[in-house]
Amino acid sequence: MEKWVAQDPRQVFKAIDDPALIRRWYGAPPGGVRLGQEGGEEVGELFRLNLLDAKGAPLVQTGRILAVYPGEGFSIQMAWEGGSLGRGMTRASLILRPADGGTRIEVRQGLFSSPEMREAHRVYWEANLERLARVVSGEAVPCFEEFWEESSGFVEPLGMAAYTVLVGMREAGASSETLAQLEETLYAHFARLPEETANMLGAVLRARLEGVTPRDEGRQEDGGARTDR
Repeated sequence: MEKWVAQDPRQVFKAIDDPALIRRWYGAPPGGVRLGQEGGEEVGELFRLNLLDAKGAPLVQTGRILAVYPGEGFSIQMAWEGGSLGRGMTRASLILRPADGGTRIEVRQGLFSSPEMREAHRVYWEANLERLARVVSGEAVPCFEEFWEESSGFVEPLGMAAYTVLVGMREAGASSETLAQLEETLYAHFARLPEETANMLGAVLRARLEGVTPRDEGRQEDGGARTDR
């Protein structure tokens, strides 16, 4: 498959060569999340790329970079654990070619065990190249790994909730002055919460995130009607 972008090959290769940019676009399946990579820092070294699919189910891409072509792309060997992309090992190349004032990104991969696997990988690469195009255009594509590292100091549920609000506003374009004022207000007031109240609010937040529905012992549902005991 191929995709054209307006930036020149030098700019596109930077997003392939820089680890801080790679994790913004490479790895996650459509609608999924890239959690992090183990190994693979050097050409030929085995790597494990931990992912979640669009339904939140875990899967892993394993493989190794076979070669890096400075300014031009790379070739890779990959296989999958979990998910719907098959189990067989394949080889793929991503090559950058100057075209029409920008860059034509060419992806070639094979051999596949079936036409279905070929189509699944086409959709996979389509999602990855779309993110790559956004990265090289300068868009701040959200990155789980960056947010995870940035949030490492926020342990308690209310601290994480405050972090999520602050970063959400930052990514939406709020000014640094607005964020500083909001951060000061949030943490000044959270510090005044009684410990019992903070723990209770934390329990509510965990239950909401985990989809827990508390039982109401004082209510019995019968076709939507309420019956008081």
